Amino acid sequence: MNTLSSQTARQLIEAAEHKAQQMGINVSIAVVDSGAHLLEFRRMDGAILGSADVAQRKARTCALFPMPTGDFGQLIRDAQLTGIELSNGLLTGFPGGVPLKAANGVIGGFGISGGSAEQDLEIATYALDKAGVR
Repeated sequence: MNTLSSQTARQLIEAAEHKAQQMGINVSIAVVDSGAHLLEFRRMDGAILGSADVAQRKARTCALFPMPTGDFGQLIRDAQLTGIELSNGLLTGFPGGVPLKAANGVIGGFGISGGSAEQDLEIATYALDKAGVR
């Protein structure tokens, strides 16, 4: 896979929604392409309204800075880069976002928001495994 297809994005969304339902939480789920443009999005019934924006920011962050959002947040703290999250149309530095990669590099980003940071990351990791994306 060299690019992120709409079909793969939908598979990620469906797998994430399934895992969130199993966990008993309602989340927002965002998939962006390599240019950080929204490809697919879902806000589950009952998800916190603000989670929609956060999920999209997590996905964008991973597409633009190819690392999990938790690692990006740690980099901000360690390198004293406070304020970088205000760049690129606003980013985020807490867990729940993961880059989507192929042999030729980053093909997109995937963000989950609505649970705890740990739950969001668990859902994202599950969906990546289920959809066969890494």
